[in-house]
Amino acid sequence: MTRDRQARPDVAEMPGSFALPRKSGELVFHDDWERRVFAIAVSLAEQGLYDWSEFQQQLIKAVAEAEQYDPQNPSRGYYESWLVSLEALLKEKQLLNNPLAESDQSFSA
Repeated sequence: MTRDRQARPDVAEMPGSFALPRKSGELVFHDDWERRVFAIAVSLAEQGLYDWSEFQQQLIKAVAEAEQYDPQNPSRGYYESWLVSLEALLKEKQLLNNPLAESDQSFSA
């Protein structure tokens, strides 16, 4: 049995260039990883790890950065900006560590 889950209005109705991509009112994901990063970001906010408005501010920055040279051809896709935003916020909240940066080992090709 599945239950329909209603999105919070602050998530579902984000305005402007950081609004969720839709087709006929339905969310559009081109790859499974996009659906996952969306679900993780929303779930962590719902769990209280950060306020949704904090994520929105990170997303605004990430989208603006991607569109800075050519808004019609951003340097990364929409959900790539979600991922950049999520990583930045989790690092800011000290909820994400980088094991490679903390390691004394160096890797070479």
